[in-house]
Amino acid sequence: MLRAVGSTRRQVRRMIGAESLLLAALGTAFGILAGLWLGYALTQMIDAAMLPVTYHFPYAGLLAAVAVGLVLSVLAAVIPARQAARLQIVTALRYE
Repeated sequence: MLRAVGSTRRQVRRMIGAESLLLAALGTAFGILAGLWLGYALTQMIDAAMLPVTYHFPYAGLLAAVAVGLVLSVLAAVIPARQAARLQIVTALRYE
């Protein structure tokens, strides 16, 4: 549809890439928050069971998870973005 209203192929690729980054950032953020909370909750439960366990905040793991999540989302969006940009306008309108 974007191609039919005048978007260039580059604009379509960039839009799909930006959408992918936004969704990946949200998914990564929620996943990291859930993982940190579950890790803390489980260490507290183990500590309550009379086994001495301390919680350590994983700074390096946090940064690695953010980087890997964003890089993989961009890589996953490359093929669909190329296909959408190469699609002929008439074919895209017929599909929609």
